[in-house]
Amino acid sequence: MKGEQDCEGSIKFGPLPWELSEKLAQFIGNWLQYSAAENALVVGKTEPIGCPAISGVPCEIINMIDSLPPAHRQAMPGGVFYVKDRGGQIMRVVVEKGEVRIQWPSSDYSQPVPVPPESAMNSMDPGEARIKGWARFAGARARTAEIEAFVGRFQGIFPEGDLPSEGEQNIAFVNFKNVCAAPAELAEQLRNLADPPESLQAELDVRSYLPRPADRDFRICFRNGKLETVRPSIWKQE
Repeated sequence: MKGEQDCEGSIKFGPLPWELSEKLAQFIGNWLQYSAAENALVVGKTEPIGCPAISGVPCEIINMIDSLPPAHRQAMPGGVFYVKDRGGQIMRVVVEKGEVRIQWPSSDYSQPVPVPPESAMNSMDPGEARIKGWARFAGARARTAEIEAFVGRFQGIFPEGDLPSEGEQNIAFVNFKNVCAAPAELAEQLRNLADPPESLQAELDVRSYLPRPADRDFRICFRNGKLETVRPSIWKQE
């Protein structure tokens, strides 16, 4: 990591003849350089000048790979570089068999990754959490007012947020539309309101309203009163 824009990772070239290795060693970019010891393209040791990482790193990767003969490009093990811009957005540059792919993160919950609730809840400051989703539990509709009062402790509903609720036959339903609240405290509040506890069902997506990497997003799930938290898959698998 270095500079105002962060970069980390490496790309392996595989076995190379010494004359080609010597040629690669002469390349020193703003962000990347060739390491003969690792036989890889790595983050350089000098401070970058001028060129931002978000555009400079892919350009330097392509220039290095372009200097390889086709047979060596096909045989190279490759690797990954992660680049972060000033806003915290992360871009991934994947190299495999000489092919370069640029990927932007996206939250995909079709293949969720389980994480301990404490780890997920503590990864985000309570005041920055933005929550979308729903919760349903047994209890009088009037109990939804307690959820509204709870959200009010966090400077009210997030500016574009909303918290509509409804109830039927002693079943309360709350729809969270970009509200600001502390995830751990909200989960506890829902537990306390559900009667019986096993009636609680919920699916709440938690994101930061600040410019943060998507790998901090998580989902709070209650299934028959039991809590679990998962993170989304961030990078598209091919």
